[in-house]
Amino acid sequence: MIGFALIAVASLASSSLVAAQQNGVGIGNQTIIPTSVDVNTRNGWCRSEKDTCTTLCSKNWTTNDCDQNTLEVSCVCADGSKPELVNYRNTLPFFICQEYIAQCVAGNATEPTLQNICRNTNTCGNLDPADFVPSTTIRTTAPAPSTTGSSTGGTNTPATTTGSTDAPATTSPNAAGSLDPPSFGFPRMVALLSALGVAGAGFIL
Repeated sequence: MIGFALIAVASLASSSLVAAQQNGVGIGNQTIIPTSVDVNTRNGWCRSEKDTCTTLCSKNWTTNDCDQNTLEVSCVCADGSKPELVNYRNTLPFFICQEYIAQCVAGNATEPTLQNICRNTNTCGNLDPADFVPSTTIRTTAPAPSTTGSSTGGTNTPATTTGSTDAPATTSPNAAGSLDPPSFGFPRMVALLSALGVAGAGFIL
C-alpha cells in the first residue's frame, strides 16, 4: 500500500508539469519550456555555460555554442571530446535541472508531500568545474633494436667460420718435395746414364 501511494504521489507530481514538458528542453523528464524563463536569466545561463565549456576543454575548444532562445548547447573540445556537462554545476543542463525542480515545487504549492518528491527525486550535476583536471597521456618509446651480437645469436650477429675459401693454400715442405723433382732432375739422370753407356761401350771395345 505504501509503495502504491508513493507511485500515485509521484505520478501526480509529474502530471503537474506535463504541459511544461511539451516542446521542452532538457534531459530525460527534466525539461522546461525556454520561454517559461526570463530572457535575461537565460542569457546568464548561456554565459556561464560557455565559461564552463572553456574550463572543461582546458581553454581549447572547437565548438562552444549556447542559444538563449532554444536553450540548445554544444561543447566540443579541440581533441574531439565532449565533456559530460550534465555532471557539472554552472552548465546549461544544471540550470535546466534546477529550474525544473523550482517549477515542480511551484506547481504543487498546496501539496508539501509532492514538493518533497520534486526535490528528492531529481538530482542535478554537483561537480565543480574549477576542480576539473584534464587527463594526460603518457607516451613511451620502445628502445631501438640492438645491433650488438650476442651468444644467443640473432639476425644482426655476423657469422663466424673457422676457414675461408679465399685464404691461400698452405703446403708443408714435404708436400713441396713430393711435387717438385730433385735438384739433379730426371733429364740429367738420363744424360748421365747415356754417357756411362757410351763409356762402357768404349771400354768393352
